[in-house]
Amino acid sequence: MKAPIYDVPQGKTPVRLLACGVPKGVESVINQLHVLRFAEVIAWTPPIPSPVEGEIIRILTRYVNLRR
Repeated sequence: MKAPIYDVPQGKTPVRLLACGVPKGVESVINQLHVLRFAEVIAWTPPIPSPVEGEIIRILTRYVNLRR
């Protein structure tokens, strides 16, 4: 999966996190991560069809500083 990431903040590196599975399972995990204050629900992409029938993919992009 390759997709461009636009508007990358200066000095940051994008990291994508994927949630894949049946829609109810993916939504449950995203909601649990929200309760844990990991990410807002709206920060995830809308559901993307998966190559696996009946499953979806949602992507969260975070930006990190990489120190050498």
